[in-house]
Amino acid sequence: MKIIHTGDIHLGAAMKNLPPDKGELRKAELLDAFRRLATFAKNNGVEAVLIAGDLFDENRVLRRIKREVFAVIAAAAPVRFFYVSGNHDDEFDFDDELPNNLYLFSKNHGWQSYELSDNVLLTGLDSKYVEDARYKELSLRRDSYNIVMLHGDVTKGDSREKTADGLALARLQNKHIDYLALGHIHKPTLTAEKLDSRGHYRYCGCLEGRGFDECGQKGFFLLEVVDGRLIKEEFLSVAKRTVREARADVSACGSYFDVERTAFEALSGANPVDIVRLTLCGRHKAGLRKDLPLLSARLCETFFFARVEDESTTYVDPAVYQNDLSELGEFVREVGRYEMNEDLRGEILDVGIKALIGEDIDL
Repeated sequence: MKIIHTGDIHLGAAMKNLPPDKGELRKAELLDAFRRLATFAKNNGVEAVLIAGDLFDENRVLRRIKREVFAVIAAAAPVRFFYVSGNHDDEFDFDDELPNNLYLFSKNHGWQSYELSDNVLLTGLDSKYVEDARYKELSLRRDSYNIVMLHGDVTKGDSREKTADGLALARLQNKHIDYLALGHIHKPTLTAEKLDSRGHYRYCGCLEGRGFDECGQKGFFLLEVVDGRLIKEEFLSVAKRTVREARADVSACGSYFDVERTAFEALSGANPVDIVRLTLCGRHKAGLRKDLPLLSARLCETFFFARVEDESTTYVDPAVYQNDLSELGEFVREVGRYEMNEDLRGEILDVGIKALIGEDIDL
């Protein structure tokens, strides 16, 4: 049988890193990504979709969005959807009429199991009920292919180590788990991590990147289990856009146009539909015009959205200003009289020179 492992979709989340119009579009695109995943499942013989928490984002979700999600799930039948709540939606109201093919967990505040097929068993526990006592209650059949679905941050140390939203990995070992399907970390575990001598675990990551803390490849895992054995694991994507970061070294730049050319070269691997953050770096000569507002506008003409940040510093050769009678020369000589770390000296010179020549200062 084919199974999808996904989660952390965060429908209804505020897109604060984007302008309002593009933020609203991205919110709609997240819902569309879930629709594409459901359509993929139906068209490709997937029997079960496992949603490892945070399908919704707290209480920000409009009722109409919830109805649309349920309509998407219902339309994907006979695919079954299994959902454990995460830390962002553990108080979400699921009292509406649920689609017949959507299954929830923790009816009695404890572990709950579903037979996916004759020898594949899915067991899960909602995020808010994960506590020390629950680990002891997890009992699985040795002769089944056992999938356990949870939402939280695994801790690998002492078996009783606990953090907010934490999962004590050691207390899930030797429980006959074959595949531990996790949500909460938004970066996918592309190389499976070993749980114990029998099983392994993965984080599915989020379905679409939203902010610059969710850069890189996003998607879901497609599993295939035959005769009680996992024979295939594949990472696939239905993402509309990728959030990317790049750094542009402006050390050799002598003009704004050099900076712009260097910026576009640094982003040569990005696509026009992507969301990008470019950071200028390096040490450049005093007086280099970087014009961040213009550079941001130029990049936004090419990409869906672009943000520019500046970590570059000014390089000053004190010998050049040895006999300079200007305020700039006096400032450079004064900074040169003190013993200090060269990086700190560069930062001081950078701020001082910007102030003297009338450039904006970002502290």
